[in-house]
Amino acid sequence: MKTGHGTFRRATLLCSGAGIALVTSLALSAPVMAQDTAAKQADDGVTEVVVSGIRRGIQDAISAKRNSTSIVEAVSAEDIGKLPDQSIAESIARLPGIAAQRTNGRAQSLSVRGLGPDFTVTTLNGREQVSTNDGRGVEFDQYPSELISQVLVYKTPNASMPTQGIAGTADLRTVRPLSFGKQVVALNYRREQNSNDAFIGGSSNTGNRYAVTYIDQFFNKTLGVAIGYASTSSPSQLQKWEAWGYTRNFYGTNNTIIDGAKPEVASSNLDRDGLMAVLEWKPNDRLHMTVDAYHSEFNETQLRSRIEFPLFNPANNTGSTACPTGCAGAAVPPGWDGQTRLVSYTASNGLVNSATFSGIKTVLGNYVTQREATLDNIGWNTRYRLSDNWLLEADLSHAKVDRTDLILETTAGTGLDGSGALDTVTIKQSGQQGATITSALDYTNYSTIFLTDPRGWGGGTQAGYLKNPTIVDELDIIRLAATRTFDNNPLFSKVSFGINRTERSKSKVGNEGTLTLSKAATPVPMSMAVPEQYRRGTTALDFIGIKGMISYDALGMYNDGVYTFRRNVAANAIKNTWAVDETVTTLYVMADINTELLGKPLLGNIGVQQQHAEQTATSIYTGGTVSPDKGQVITGGTDYNDVLPSLNLSWEIFDNTQLRFAAAKTLSRPKMEDMSAGFSYDTCRNPCATVTGTGGTTNYYWTANGGNPALEPWRATSFDLSIEKYFGRKGYVALALFKKDLTSYVFDARTTYDFSDTTKFAVNPNQLGAGLPAHPAQTNRVGIYSTKLNGDGGYIRGLEFSASIPGELITPWLDGFGVIYSFTKNESEIKPNGTTAIPIPGLSEKVENTTVYYEKYGFSARVSQRKRDDFLGEVPDYQNNAELVMVKGESIVDAQLSYTFQSGPLKDLSILLQGNNLTNEPFMTYYSTPAEVRKYEDYGSSYIIGINYKF
Repeated sequence: MKTGHGTFRRATLLCSGAGIALVTSLALSAPVMAQDTAAKQADDGVTEVVVSGIRRGIQDAISAKRNSTSIVEAVSAEDIGKLPDQSIAESIARLPGIAAQRTNGRAQSLSVRGLGPDFTVTTLNGREQVSTNDGRGVEFDQYPSELISQVLVYKTPNASMPTQGIAGTADLRTVRPLSFGKQVVALNYRREQNSNDAFIGGSSNTGNRYAVTYIDQFFNKTLGVAIGYASTSSPSQLQKWEAWGYTRNFYGTNNTIIDGAKPEVASSNLDRDGLMAVLEWKPNDRLHMTVDAYHSEFNETQLRSRIEFPLFNPANNTGSTACPTGCAGAAVPPGWDGQTRLVSYTASNGLVNSATFSGIKTVLGNYVTQREATLDNIGWNTRYRLSDNWLLEADLSHAKVDRTDLILETTAGTGLDGSGALDTVTIKQSGQQGATITSALDYTNYSTIFLTDPRGWGGGTQAGYLKNPTIVDELDIIRLAATRTFDNNPLFSKVSFGINRTERSKSKVGNEGTLTLSKAATPVPMSMAVPEQYRRGTTALDFIGIKGMISYDALGMYNDGVYTFRRNVAANAIKNTWAVDETVTTLYVMADINTELLGKPLLGNIGVQQQHAEQTATSIYTGGTVSPDKGQVITGGTDYNDVLPSLNLSWEIFDNTQLRFAAAKTLSRPKMEDMSAGFSYDTCRNPCATVTGTGGTTNYYWTANGGNPALEPWRATSFDLSIEKYFGRKGYVALALFKKDLTSYVFDARTTYDFSDTTKFAVNPNQLGAGLPAHPAQTNRVGIYSTKLNGDGGYIRGLEFSASIPGELITPWLDGFGVIYSFTKNESEIKPNGTTAIPIPGLSEKVENTTVYYEKYGFSARVSQRKRDDFLGEVPDYQNNAELVMVKGESIVDAQLSYTFQSGPLKDLSILLQGNNLTNEPFMTYYSTPAEVRKYEDYGSSYIIGINYKF
């Protein structure tokens, strides 16, 4: 790394003069390759596997799967409209080997073959996408399903795909108007209601979504236009139990006890507007141009009412046998702030299932979380057939995300820290659903509950906290390619080659700080009653056994100046401002195979990519007690090269039986937040860390934590083998094996860092003073740095079984019925320290999907279930940052009924009724074991009634 002052730079698309000339030439006379996707895939030998909502669509999907050379799964827009799904992610999650992770009750991100969302690259019309979060994984609820015609998931790559992930590539595709061949206007409307009532005053449990799409062709069907608009207002309701943590073997009892609890209820509403436009021009057989644009505005607001009970303080766990009932001795060490006492408890199977605490100073929170994001994409793709054997392509695109978060926390209680009534509570664990609490105080009384700092978190003056970060993510891409076809080559049908260059710039500006009361007054100093005009009555908390708590308009109070914002200049807050610039240049060549082996057809492709990546990160480093003017801008980075060969083969070994094999080297680039150069540091008089190795024991008196701008990608060598038996066009059974050998992965680690430069790094002045001995950090200036590092060695492997069986294959009496089923078993192992295995984010050992359907005479009925085992998931923490936690496995059941009029004046009018999460499956996370419940989130079920019309 090197340090210095300066501003964050933004990447801009750089093109040479020759490149600009070539692009301009092709743009004036060439057709779009990415936009003529069906023809291109037929040439490539890759045909999508379409999971359709009707039997004919299922049969077409079977034919496509049979004729494909790559391993590809897909879902069409018709499925998204007819399957019981609210989002694209829920439809994709029913495909073999794919699972969804829910956020705020919605399927938001995907795991492909046991790998989390950051391992799957998402593209729109073949172009890499930016993300609304701090990482790279795309959140699919940013894309209205009504405006997406198809989603393809490539499980094995080919060399012509410019962006690939270790898990796969998900390509979202908008409609192509010339392929329709006629004018189409489609309208739909949905009315949605949650099974839970609105928990927060002023919120609603009902919502609406509607969409309109217009497609037409002009000038002898050489010019096509498609315009679509979709608007969504979707509510969600949440009841959540959350534990602070657990202390094991407290007071030497061999039992585990809860440290604290913060249950809450929340009401959310997602507002999203999406606009899509496509202009397609094909004046002749040689030229094909497409310009497509996509705009989405996303606004989600969540209101939360939380009550926090500090219970057992692990810092006071002496390990002695001095504890209440059930232990020898009568002395009880003090709890939080010397006030809380454990009065009594009972335990079963090593877990305290009932406990009474006295001296509880409860914290009441009224919180607001808002996220506003704008996503823009525009692309221009041109294809020009130079001759019967030569095809040229140029593709230019720009994508940008602007995101702003507002995370507002306000606190209230019986009084300022050290004053006000204390509570006595009894908490009873109720299995994995959390616990119930009996309280002696009434938290619904505005005359006894005040805005204040009840626990002294801000030195007695903090009545809340505010975070207001902004994210900007920009991506420019240029792609130039050429294809040469062969008429009589015995081995290859064509060869393609090209270059792809991406320039991406992502930055985050952190802005956070404490809130103090601007109008603090009686009856308690540094506290105040909630002003009448902001009161919203009370919020019920009966799900945990408590009457409720006061509820007020926290955002209105902040906007009206009831609170004063004071920026947090602590090191851990300052380093959250960063920027990362990344440029990747990819050269590729690929040959399509079309030959015979032992008299049987053999299709496929073989190719290689050469990638060169350059990355630069800029941020701030500072010491834990250094004033903000001493913070320094720091930059760092690296560059690296990768050679990525790939092979796909499909061999028809017997009639109706396909044997497939694929091998490739792939990579997934690290999260951009992990590539930040910023860090915070501090010193210790006693060793911050002691490390024992082969050379003996070393004490370290400097400590730091932050990002790693030299971080390189996850890399893997993957192998796939599958065999598929087809029963004509009506059904199939398939069995696949896959393995990914990880040659590089990213993990949390500690390394050493040299703090020798005294002009940049200072010993903590609070640890110096007259009469104190010399500080050991002044001479021992090599410290421990906690960051992300690259490791090597590990694997992911698994088995996939899938089948599509229509009832008519069994007996004519079952005509119209059918079953689609898939099962995946995964396992993995990586050992970053050489001994202890750690889980890979997103990996569930088992994933299972089942759909039973009936469709005939315009009537359609479906019931679908998707199941997955426990996994290490990314969920937002209390600061809305991504946090890795263990997520309990789940089983989600959805259903839908619909009827489409087949004739008469209502022809093509359809009505539908659908239910989502019908069994009200909770979202649950835990600590070391499922018995140590971390979060238990109940979102209820949602019901939708809708109407579709097309003319």
